[in-house]
Amino acid sequence: MANRENETHQAQIDDDEISLKDLIFKIREIWAYLLSKWVTIVIVGVLSAALGLLYSIVETPEYNATLSFSVIEKGTPGGSLASLAGQFGFNLGSSGEGVFSGNNMVELLQSRNLIEQTLLSKVNINGKDCRLIEYYRELNPPDEDDSIGRSISFPPDLDRENFSRMQDSLLYDLNRKITEDKLSVDKQKKDVNIIHVSFLNDDELFAKLFTEKLIGIVSEFYIQIKTKNIKTNLEVLEWRADSVRREYEEALLALAVFLDQNLHPSKRSGMVDQQKFQTKIQLTGTAYAELVKHVEIMKLDLAQQTPLIQIIDTPIMPLEIERLGKAKGIVLGGFLGGFLIVAWLLAVYFYRRVMQE
Repeated sequence: MANRENETHQAQIDDDEISLKDLIFKIREIWAYLLSKWVTIVIVGVLSAALGLLYSIVETPEYNATLSFSVIEKGTPGGSLASLAGQFGFNLGSSGEGVFSGNNMVELLQSRNLIEQTLLSKVNINGKDCRLIEYYRELNPPDEDDSIGRSISFPPDLDRENFSRMQDSLLYDLNRKITEDKLSVDKQKKDVNIIHVSFLNDDELFAKLFTEKLIGIVSEFYIQIKTKNIKTNLEVLEWRADSVRREYEEALLALAVFLDQNLHPSKRSGMVDQQKFQTKIQLTGTAYAELVKHVEIMKLDLAQQTPLIQIIDTPIMPLEIERLGKAKGIVLGGFLGGFLIVAWLLAVYFYRRVMQE
C-alpha cells in the first residue's frame, strides 16, 4: 500500500516537472518569435513615437486656473439668541448643517445649478457687458452650417425661467463638458479643511473668470443657506418691533390729542381715559425697548453664525499651461505603439497555433 502511494506521489512530481518544462519551452518559443519580428516592432514603435511628438506639437495648450479656499464654520446658535428664540417661539435650528457637512462642499462646487449660474453671470469683456456663456460661445462659435446653434443667444436681461429648450440644451451640454473634463474639485488632505479648485480651458481669461465667478456664487449660496433661519427670524422680529413702535407713537399722539381737548378734566371718567393712555404708552414703550434690544442681539448672533469663506490662493495671469511635453509625447507614443504591435503579434501567433492543432 505504501509503495503505491509513493509511486503516485512520484508520478505527480514528474507531471509537475513536465508542465514546468513545457511552460519554459513555450515562453522561449514566444520570445524567439517576437525577436524574429524585431524589425516590425521597432518600426511601429518609432512611428508611434513620431506621432506622439507630432501630437505634442499640434496639441492646443490649456490654461489651468487654480484656486484654494477654506470654510471657517462658527458656533451654532446659543446663549442669548437661544433664550430669545424661546421667548418669541422661534426655531433657530441650523439651516444647512446636514446639507453642507464634510465633503459635501466638494459636491456643491460641481452642482449643475451653481455651474449654470456661473455661466449665466455677467462679466465685462473689453468694456462690453455680457454673460460668461456668451464669451465662451465667441471663443467656440458653432459651425457655419449650424444655423440653429448660431441663432441662440443669452441676453443679459433674459430671465432663466424664460429660456427656450434649445438654450436649456446648450447649457446642459456645456455643464456636462465642464464637470466631466475641465473642472476638478478635491480636498488634498482629509485632515485639513482646504478645498482646491482647478479649471482647464484653452482661453486664459475665460479660465480665470469662470473659476472666480464659481467661487463667488458658491460662497454666496452657502452663506445664504447656512443663515436662512436666523435671517427669517430677524425679519419677523424687526417687523414686530416696527409694529409696536407704531402703536407706541399712536398712543403718544392719542394722549396729546386728549389733553388738548381736556386741559382741565373735571370728570373722573376723563381721568380714567388719561390713565389708560398713559398705561398703554408705558407698556408699548417698554415692549418696544425690549424688542429693539433683542433685535440688536440677534444681529450680533447673525454675524457670529455667518460662515467665512477664506480665499487662500487665486488664479493670477499668466496661468499655468497644461500640455503634453515633447519628450513625454515621444515616450508615451513609442510605448503605446510598441505595446499594441506586440499584442497584435501575440494574437496572430496564438491564432496560428490553434488553427494548426
